[in-house]
Amino acid sequence: ALNLAVQDKSLVASFNGWINAAVLELAAAFYLPALKTTSPTSLTVTTAAWLFALPADFHKHLFRCADGNYSEVQRYRTLEALDRADIDHDETGDNVTAVAVSEAQIGVYPRANDTLYLWYYKKPPVLTKASDVPTCIPESYHSRVIIPKVVLKSFEHLQDQVENFDPKGLQYWQGKLAAGLHGSRVDGPGLVHYLSVIQGGPRRHGGRDPVGIRFYG
Repeated sequence: ALNLAVQDKSLVASFNGWINAAVLELAAAFYLPALKTTSPTSLTVTTAAWLFALPADFHKHLFRCADGNYSEVQRYRTLEALDRADIDHDETGDNVTAVAVSEAQIGVYPRANDTLYLWYYKKPPVLTKASDVPTCIPESYHSRVIIPKVVLKSFEHLQDQVENFDPKGLQYWQGKLAAGLHGSRVDGPGLVHYLSVIQGGPRRHGGRDPVGIRFYG
């Protein structure tokens, strides 16, 4: 499908990397149910530090955390907020009572010799073989969303190399991607609608939080 759309053999070697990049971007933009952990990953922490590396497959949104006794642990919105709560990080205890994460690290309060249980959204599996399939995105949206994203990446590359580049193709694939995400009369509901339905309705992104700080612990 990409060969037919792009028709430039010099870009074929880049397709694999662009496909993986497109899937990763979609996983970052949306909460894909297939990447949501249903069982926790354990992480051992000690009193030697307050910052630890997150599991290698962690991608985003630590939505639940428990200590070694499976007691709920408070989650701060940012690592900076946790840092301000204990600036010198000299407090120790039997169990961790609060955590916060950045892209690669998890901070704990207080320092403790403990085991944390983490629930989060994983990184999508990297596709390496021709037979690999991006299982985190429903198959019906592969051609509607992944293909347009990769074609657009190739067009960005071609714009820098081809004189008198015709933007009509770029506009066409931008429209295809928009239809794949948000739906169209011809193809029906898009990926955004699909995710909204299976997750029980639209999720909030910004704006006033009617639940308040209690939701975040």
